[in-house]
Amino acid sequence: MANFLWNVYALCYDAITGLAPYQDMLDEVVAALELSPGMRVLDAGCGTGALADRLAAACPDIELLAVDLSPGMLRQARARRIWPATFAFLEGNIDDVLADDARGFDRIVSVNVVWTLPDPQQTFARMAARLHQHGRMVHTTPRWRFRANVVLWRHLRHRRGRDLLQELLGLPRLLLAGLLNLVLVGQSVLRARARHANQRWHADGLVQLLCAAGVPPRVVRPCYAGQGHLLVCEKETTGPWLPAPAKDL
Repeated sequence: MANFLWNVYALCYDAITGLAPYQDMLDEVVAALELSPGMRVLDAGCGTGALADRLAAACPDIELLAVDLSPGMLRQARARRIWPATFAFLEGNIDDVLADDARGFDRIVSVNVVWTLPDPQQTFARMAARLHQHGRMVHTTPRWRFRANVVLWRHLRHRRGRDLLQELLGLPRLLLAGLLNLVLVGQSVLRARARHANQRWHADGLVQLLCAAGVPPRVVRPCYAGQGHLLVCEKETTGPWLPAPAKDL
């Protein structure tokens, strides 16, 4: 049933990834990764390939392993564009892929995936174990009190004329994506197997989870029109994490 819902979600998910705040978030993620040619990168929960597309444009000479549990998401991702030869898409569970990987990664990234993890601390720890020395992890994830209307308003406020009409005509598909998202969030909350899993919804909780996994964040700030958190971690970083200015929260 879970895979069925994700496969259906894949058919309308790009209605969400096409929103201006989501696109801005992708730009922030790519900038935070600080990529260089030859790096090996894990896109953990690649969805329909929106981030991978950005990575291919920004630094096509990296080696990217994009993983997702949903065959439907991966079909959309693989068909999105002609990918660089060093980009690979793999169907699988993130924890299993990390456990089986022997080479490790220079960068590990996830966009709005942490909320789906049954035991985020365990997954973060496995990511940390596969992260090369001085490697970097970048994660974004929505906050618990996510206000979709704020994201939609940020998207629509500069649209005019025909562009605005096209966006309004696309609202039913966006509404369907939003409803499926709510169902999946509910499913994720019910299936969370770790007592600390609810910490994934709050900035302080995410910091605690990452610290417990051995990769304390050095940056934590709002993203996604203020409706999500962006976290940057480096292996063996011991400095304090940096909260966002209050005016941005």
